[in-house]
Amino acid sequence: MHDSALDKLRVFRSVYLDGLESTPLSILDVGSAVAHPGHDSNRSVMENPSWTLRGLDIEAGINVDIVVAEPYDWREVPTGSIDVVTCSQVFEHAEYFWITMMEISRVLKVHGLAFINAPGSGPLHRYPVDCWRFYDDAFPALARYAGLDLLEAQVQWAPAYRKGLQWRDATGIMQRPVRTAEEEQAMACRIAAAKLSAKATIGVAELGAVGAAALEAETSVIGSRQGQGALEKRAGTLMADASSFSRKAFLIRRELRSIGEILRRPIRDLRL
Repeated sequence: MHDSALDKLRVFRSVYLDGLESTPLSILDVGSAVAHPGHDSNRSVMENPSWTLRGLDIEAGINVDIVVAEPYDWREVPTGSIDVVTCSQVFEHAEYFWITMMEISRVLKVHGLAFINAPGSGPLHRYPVDCWRFYDDAFPALARYAGLDLLEAQVQWAPAYRKGLQWRDATGIMQRPVRTAEEEQAMACRIAAAKLSAKATIGVAELGAVGAAALEAETSVIGSRQGQGALEKRAGTLMADASSFSRKAFLIRRELRSIGEILRRPIRDLRL
């Protein structure tokens, strides 16, 4: 996990979980596996003796507590049972990330919060695949699709961070709203239909049978939250800590390194 993504998670914790440090919370870290021993993960930011943090992934590994049998159908996690979902640098590796988004929506409690971070740029990095990049309108659209309230969204266009800048972190903070019984039923059907779309083959009978019981969710102690613009405030603070000249000098050095990489590697191997 690169430093800028972890810093944004710290901002989320300090602003949106303020006052809850001693309150029991259930936290699910989606795509939690640590690829290389010693690398930092979301757990390093979210650890708290009052909170129950579990890592979820599709394979066993370091920092994984729950291995799901199906990547887009987490039957191991009950509906409406999680206070906070964190998911960093995972969506680009999910072939059908919109279904992952639906599962995040499903497992959240009423007023539960989701923090999602994914690259808006950067080089190819398969694990085992690398499919997507996310721009400014991505998380607002995903929040609407998954029936969540968007509290804030940001793509890190400004060179606020000296490490991880090439990824241009796209970050969304969302909350599960209170819904009517009819809205819960409609959302359950949307989730069921999304999961069906991941199947290799879909028959007419399966399409006709799409439906699901209304979602039943606990209510989180987090309560309703309002967007605070915290990510942009953090970027503004970081930008103010250095002069314009030093920021531009950093960007020039970074571009020179890219030029050096181009000169060193065979043309067929370049994936900059």
